[in-house]
Amino acid sequence: MEIRALRYFQTVAEFGSYSRASEFLRISQPAVSRQISKLEEELGTALFRRHGHGVTLTEAGQILLERSQLALLQLEQTKSEIRGDRGGPSGVISFAVPPAAGYFLAPTLVERFNAAFPNVFLRIVGGFSGYIQEWLTRGQVDLACVHDPLPQRGFEITLLVREEVYLVGRPGRVPFARDHARIADLSNLPLIVPSRPNASRRLLDRWIAERGITLDIKIEVDDHSVIRGLLREGVGFSLLTRGAFYADLRHGEVQAWPFRPRAHWRLALLTPVNVPRSDVIEAFIRTVRTVARELSQSGAWPTKSIDRA
Repeated sequence: MEIRALRYFQTVAEFGSYSRASEFLRISQPAVSRQISKLEEELGTALFRRHGHGVTLTEAGQILLERSQLALLQLEQTKSEIRGDRGGPSGVISFAVPPAAGYFLAPTLVERFNAAFPNVFLRIVGGFSGYIQEWLTRGQVDLACVHDPLPQRGFEITLLVREEVYLVGRPGRVPFARDHARIADLSNLPLIVPSRPNASRRLLDRWIAERGITLDIKIEVDDHSVIRGLLREGVGFSLLTRGAFYADLRHGEVQAWPFRPRAHWRLALLTPVNVPRSDVIEAFIRTVRTVARELSQSGAWPTKSIDRA
């Protein structure tokens, strides 16, 4: 397989369209089509299904996408490491983190790592933990922080911090006068939650199973910025850690109630064990752990450090 053909294939898969992929690549559509046809001929199967609005991946195409993303990422890292011998360590690191945790972790992490490795390019992606684990499995990111990760073969879990979970909504909208929330209160509130298997949804499912309560799930939203907008407008309530609502709280646009008994999510660093780690990746892992521990212990990140390093 040619590297060029794999890059064209990934671009078509990303845009779901030959025409949009060719525009992005700045080459003709027939040239893109020829490269995809060569791949399909070499593999003996179709990689895309054509329909009126573009293309979607076949099962074979999905497999190739997952494998090729990892292979091309490793190739880029190898090239960067070899070139780095002439000018210090270099490379590309893709790191995924939930936005709420990234709010506190990313600024210090980026500043410290860039100071130590100025030739390494960092790519940081935000998302819900359920999606992040999927990206990591597919090789779309090198390593990630996730909330309460499910055990998964081929990945190492390193616990970092424990973040408190709050009930968050528009001020003055809750039907109780207490300064805290109880799990039973959730049955009387319209809830805005992410879809399964994200961490907050799994927490809610556990509470339902343990206490037998019924919840009013008003809407499922898999985007932090959309959830924040809905909360500010008073559409409903959600379960969030402090980083997700800190800015809105400071502006008086939302109110947060801690749970009694307190509820927490554990944030962990998830790394693949079946992929060779470069010295730069190892250094980045150490930096993530150190920064998380220091921010937690100093109080700059309102969490409790649980990293046993």
